[in-house]
Amino acid sequence: MRVGGGPFVAAIAAALGCGAPEARTAPEATGPGGAPGATAAVVVPAVAPGPRLGDGASPLAYDLTLELDPDQERFMGRVAITIAVAAPGTAELWLHAVDLEIARARVQIGDRVEEVGLLASPAAPQQRGFRLPRLVAGGERVTLMLDFTGHATDQSGPQVEDQQGLFRQPHNGRWYLYSQAESIFARRIVPCFDEPRWKPAWRVTAIVPASQVALGNAPIASERALPDGRREVRFAELAAVPSYLLAVAVGPFDVVDAGRLGRGHVPVRLAVPRGDARRLDRALHVLPRIVAAVEDYVDRPLPLAKLDVVAVPTFFGAMENPGLITIQASALLGDSELVPDLAHELVHQWFGNAVTPAWWDQLWLSEAFATWLGTQIAVAIEGAPAPALARHDRARLREADAAVDAAAMVHPIAGDDEVEPAFDAIVYSKGAAVLAMFEHWVGATAFRAAARSYLAAHAGRSVTSEAWFDALARATSPAVSAALASNVLHAGTPVVAVAIACGAPSSSIVAEARDGVTLPVCVRYPARPGAAATTTACLLAGAHSELALPASAGCPAWLVGNAGGHGYYRTAWRTGARLAPLAALSPEERAARADDVASAASRGELAIADALAELGALAASDDAEDAWSALAIADAIDPLVGAPAQPAWRAWLAHRFARRLAPGTLLAARGGRALDLEHLLGLVGPAIDPAAIARARGLLAQDPASYRDPLVVQIAAAGDDSPALFDRIVASAAARRTDPNDEQDDEPTTALARLPGRYAARIVALLFGHRLAAADVWPAVAAQLQRGESRDLAWRAVHARFAQVVGAVAGQPLADVIGATAALCTPGARAELVADLAPVRAAVPGRSQGARAADRALARTLATIDRCIARRAAIGDIAAALSRAGQRP
Repeated sequence: MRVGGGPFVAAIAAALGCGAPEARTAPEATGPGGAPGATAAVVVPAVAPGPRLGDGASPLAYDLTLELDPDQERFMGRVAITIAVAAPGTAELWLHAVDLEIARARVQIGDRVEEVGLLASPAAPQQRGFRLPRLVAGGERVTLMLDFTGHATDQSGPQVEDQQGLFRQPHNGRWYLYSQAESIFARRIVPCFDEPRWKPAWRVTAIVPASQVALGNAPIASERALPDGRREVRFAELAAVPSYLLAVAVGPFDVVDAGRLGRGHVPVRLAVPRGDARRLDRALHVLPRIVAAVEDYVDRPLPLAKLDVVAVPTFFGAMENPGLITIQASALLGDSELVPDLAHELVHQWFGNAVTPAWWDQLWLSEAFATWLGTQIAVAIEGAPAPALARHDRARLREADAAVDAAAMVHPIAGDDEVEPAFDAIVYSKGAAVLAMFEHWVGATAFRAAARSYLAAHAGRSVTSEAWFDALARATSPAVSAALASNVLHAGTPVVAVAIACGAPSSSIVAEARDGVTLPVCVRYPARPGAAATTTACLLAGAHSELALPASAGCPAWLVGNAGGHGYYRTAWRTGARLAPLAALSPEERAARADDVASAASRGELAIADALAELGALAASDDAEDAWSALAIADAIDPLVGAPAQPAWRAWLAHRFARRLAPGTLLAARGGRALDLEHLLGLVGPAIDPAAIARARGLLAQDPASYRDPLVVQIAAAGDDSPALFDRIVASAAARRTDPNDEQDDEPTTALARLPGRYAARIVALLFGHRLAAADVWPAVAAQLQRGESRDLAWRAVHARFAQVVGAVAGQPLADVIGATAALCTPGARAELVADLAPVRAAVPGRSQGARAADRALARTLATIDRCIARRAAIGDIAAALSRAGQRP
C-alpha cells in the first residue's frame, strides 16, 4: 500500500531496497460524517516505555488525511506512519494519542499487512501502544496505519479556553476551524510521535465541505471534487517538521494575495474571517519589511514554499507554524501587536522551525531568540518600542525570576504536565535579555556571525544548547560562550556586587558575580574629577574581578553599575559605594537601578528608609519613565506591609503620586495613559482625592456606559462603601457576559477585580449566586487575594467557606486556586490555608495529574508565604520608616 509519494517515499524505498508500498490516504466517498471503522478497537492494558517515548523507533514520514467541517465538532482521520525500528526484537510500538478513538489499527511489515492490537498504560495516559504481529528486527521499516476520530473544541462561549489540538470558533454567524499543536497537542489531532526531537516528512490531505477554504503548512498540490459533494485538498509534501508545527485551518475565509516576498519570492496570503479583508492595509504594508529585515539578519531566504497568515477571532497571541502562521485577528487587522507578533513568528521560521529544540528543556533556543530578534526588528520598523509592552515584560520577568522556585532557562522537564509551564517569562523575556546583554558585549557583528553559523550548520535538525554555545565560541571566544552558558543554567536574576577601590597611583572597580555566574558587566563613571563627561568600562566578571581605572579618573565621585541598563543582573552595592545621582542616569539606567532597589529591599539587603527615599525621588520626577520605576519599587515593598501599616503606606504612596492622582489628570486621558493608573490605584486603594471619586461617580450617573470603563469604576468605588454601586457593577458585568456583540477587550469582571478590599467579601459571595458564572468571578477573587490592600479581607472571606469556594470553581484547577493564595504573609493565614486544604486535597486522587500539580502548587505557595513572613520581619517597623520619610502630607 502507498505510504506517500514523491521524494520521501523514494528515499524510504531506496533504503528498503524495494518498491514503495501503497496506502490509501483518502477515503472513498462515504457521505458527510462517514468514516471507516464504526467502532473503537479493543484496548489492552500494558506498560508504557516511560514518561517519554523511547529511542527504539522513530517516525520517518506521515501520510495523513483529515475530514474536517467547521460546522461539526467531530472529525475523522486516517494516517500511515512510516517508522524506522532501531531496537532489535521490537514487539510493541508506542506513540501519543489523546481524546482520539482509534477504530482500526494495521501494520505493514514487508509486503504483508496485518491487524494490530491496541495497548494503553494507566501510568502514561497520553500514550497508546500497538502490539505487532511478530518481532521486528533493528533496522527494519514498518508502516503503521490507523483510522481514528476526534473532537474539535467548541469555543462559541465568551470564555475561550482549551486551544489545544483542533478548535472551532464562530464569527459573524459562520464557523471557522483551526489547529494548535504546540506544545504537546498534535496528539489531539493525530496519533503521532509527539516530541520535537523528531522532524519527519508530512503529507497532509484535507477533505472539507465544497464551500470552505482549506489551508495547511504546504502549498496545495491538487484538488478534486468528491461524489458526496465535499472537496479533497492535497497539500504538497513537507520535509523535516516536528509534530508541534502541524497546522490546518478551514472556514469561509477571505484570502488576500500579499504578493511574493523575500529573497525566494515566497507567495504570501492573508486569510481573515469573511468581511474583514478591507482592514488589512497595515499588515500588507509591514509584512514585506519584516521578512526583508529577518532575511538580512540571518542572510538566508525565508525557508518556506508559501506562507499564509491566518486570523483567529479569539486567540492567545500568535503561532509560528511553518507556512501557516495563526494570529489573533485584532492584531492582524491593525492593532499595536501586529508588528511585534509578526516579527516574532517570522523569526521563528529560522529559530525554532528550521533549527528546532530537541526537547522542551531547550525551549529558549526557540522563544528567547524569537523574542530578542523579533523585538529588534519591531523597534527598527516602528521606532521606539511601545513603553507599556517593555515595562510589562520587565515586570513580568522580575516576578518570575524572583519566584521561590524560579527555574533556569534550561531545566529538567520530565513529564507531559511539565511542558506547558515551561512557556514562561524565563525562556521568553529573560532569554531575550541575556542574549541582548551578550550581543552588546561582543558587538552586533560578531553576534550576527554566530547566529548565521548556527543556522547554516543545523538547518533541518533538532539541537541542544551546545549547538549555539559552539557557534558563539567560534565567532567570539570560548570564554564568552562559557559565560553565556553559565547564565542559561542559572536560576534567578544574577547579582553582581560592585564597589570602587580607591588608591594610588590609580583606583579600580571591583565586581563580584555571585553563584558561579560569569557576567559581562559595564560601569560608567566621571572621566575626571568634577567633569561632566563620563567613561564606560566593561569586564567579564566572575567570582572576583577588578578593572583598573586610568589615573586621570582619580577616585570617581559616583558609579553606575549597569551602564546603559544593558546588563541582565542586579547590582548589589558594597559598603562605601558611591551611587550616581538620578539626574546623571539615563532612563534605562534609572529603570535598572529601580529594579536593583526593589530587589534589594524585598530581600532585606537595603534599609527600607533608603528604598522609600529612592521611590519618593522617582515619583517626584516629571518623567513618566521614572513613575514606572517608582511603581516597581512600590510593588516590591507592598507585600511586606502588614495590615496595621497598610493605611499609612497607602496614604504615603498617594501623597508621593499626588500629581498623577489629581482629578483632572486621573480621568483626562482614559485611553492613552502614560502610566498604569489602574495599577497605581490598586496600591493606594481608597487613599485618593475625594474630588476624583466624586467626578467618577458623576460620570457613572450621567452615562451608564461608563460602567464598562474599569478605571472609572475603580475610582468611583474608592469612596464610601456603596451597595447600590456594587449592584450596578455586577449588573453591567452580567449584561456584558451575555451580550454576543460585546467586543470590549476587558473581561466583564475586570472592574470587580480592581475594587477596594472592603468589597472583597461581596465579590467572594458572587461565587455562590446566579448573577455571574463562578468561572467569571474567580479571576476577580484571585486578584483580590493577591493585592496588598485587599489581600487580608479577601482571605477572611475565602477562608470562611474555603471548601465551598473550591467546589464553586470546580472547573478551575486546584493548583490555580492554591496559587492565588501565595500573597498571604502571616503565620496565622499560612496555618489556616494548610488546614483548609487538607480535606480538599484528600478528595483528589493521589496519583492524578491534577493532584501532582496541586502538591507542587502548595509547596511553592507555602515557600512563598514563608519567605514573605521572613522578609517582613527583616525590614522592621515600616510604619516608623514611613513616618520618618514624611508620611504626613
